[in-house]
Amino acid sequence: GNEMKNITDSRFITTDDPKSQQFVFQLPKEWETRPYEYEWAKNFADKNEIVLDAACGLGHPLKFYLSEICKHTFACDIDERLLDSKAILLDMKETYTHDDIQEGNVQRLLNNLSMNCCSLTDLPYSGQLFDKIFCISVIEHLSIEDIYKSLVEFKRVLKEDGLIILTCDYPTIDLDMFNRMIHEAGLTFFDHVTFTRPSNVLTSTIWGELSCFRAVLKKNKG
Repeated sequence: GNEMKNITDSRFITTDDPKSQQFVFQLPKEWETRPYEYEWAKNFADKNEIVLDAACGLGHPLKFYLSEICKHTFACDIDERLLDSKAILLDMKETYTHDDIQEGNVQRLLNNLSMNCCSLTDLPYSGQLFDKIFCISVIEHLSIEDIYKSLVEFKRVLKEDGLIILTCDYPTIDLDMFNRMIHEAGLTFFDHVTFTRPSNVLTSTIWGELSCFRAVLKKNKG
């Protein structure tokens, strides 16, 4: 329906988009845009699908959310602590205020996940494995060369009709450059795309003035 079409639009996140401070855990106050990013991304979780949380972080909740819903969830990060459940537990205790983060609970969350330590530019997965690849607030941390290489890798491990669910910070990411790279990597926007910043754009201030752009990408079969 109309609502779903709206979800697949690539555009800036706005202050009147849905958000939730609770996403697996109570999210920290200083994560100004994540309550919106996760609330949007969760629309794409599907019980019949094999998914990847790309550059998933340690205690970050998306991989846990996906693993509760999707048929199989893979998660990868360049941080080798990802393979150490004690390190993940420690990160969670530092990130979230709750007392419910106990070892047994974390172990249960981890049991549903296939974790890999790797770079996004060199993924250890076979071609066309994933229905969806989630990459939330990652690419602004990469060099331009590595963003391009990551997009090429995403295309390789994505099923023919798969989707990439991505968010990034603007102006850290130049959207004209990003648009060019997407197409050079053999990808394209799944639906309508708008690069114009609306007046009610969501802006975070903790790392300087940043707006959050969301994109739904697919393979370009043209």
